[in-house]
Amino acid sequence: MEYNYYNLFLLFFIYSFLGYIVESTSVSMIEKKVVWNRGFLVGPYIPIFGTGAMIMVLTLQKYKDDVVALFIMSMVVCLTIEYLCSLIAEKLFNLRWWNYSDKLFNINGRICLQNGILFGLAGVLVVKYVNTWLESLIMLLPNPLMITISIILTVIFVSDVILSTHTVIKFNSSFKRYSADNTQEVKKKIIEELQHNFLLNRLVKAFPNAKDKREYYKQLKNEYFKRMKELHELKRKEKNKDQETKI
Repeated sequence: MEYNYYNLFLLFFIYSFLGYIVESTSVSMIEKKVVWNRGFLVGPYIPIFGTGAMIMVLTLQKYKDDVVALFIMSMVVCLTIEYLCSLIAEKLFNLRWWNYSDKLFNINGRICLQNGILFGLAGVLVVKYVNTWLESLIMLLPNPLMITISIILTVIFVSDVILSTHTVIKFNSSFKRYSADNTQEVKKKIIEELQHNFLLNRLVKAFPNAKDKREYYKQLKNEYFKRMKELHELKRKEKNKDQETKI
């Protein structure tokens, strides 16, 4: 297949979606409950997987017939991407989206050997088998339809990136605004912000192992739900008491 923006973006989007499915499924199995929204963005795609897959597809074809070399190079490519994404996100947002400090053979908690092995296996599957199959499917699409789909998905994806980035920036600015004074009134304001901000709540759930500022928000969120539960229980008791009095 001769590559252009439209078919490359379709491949990127498909791999990002497949990465989302794999990530959500694996986390759901580990936590023994259904877990969705495993990613920085709102939509069902994780671009770090799409980026890794596309770089492997475009640069590792020469290792296609050498499984060992392909496995090793896939590890190197994906671990490098993961490390850089973690580093860049921390520099831009002052947040750690994931932390592998509890894993064996990790580097600064950003990457670990366990993920590297999985990336290597995924690289072999993608380059040798999956990509050929996906390209054959994309080639079945009429060119005008492929272009239309790519443009629509691009608009959705870019809008999602802008919206999610704005949410994180607002998150950081809110924390800076309140963190100087750790009073109950300040906590109340932050809890109210968590209550009404769907995207912020989604990010807290998507990255339960995130460090630094979001740990503080998560504690406040838990405190909010605890207080709401206590208030609900108190209202229930008062209602029962009023009914008994009438009787």
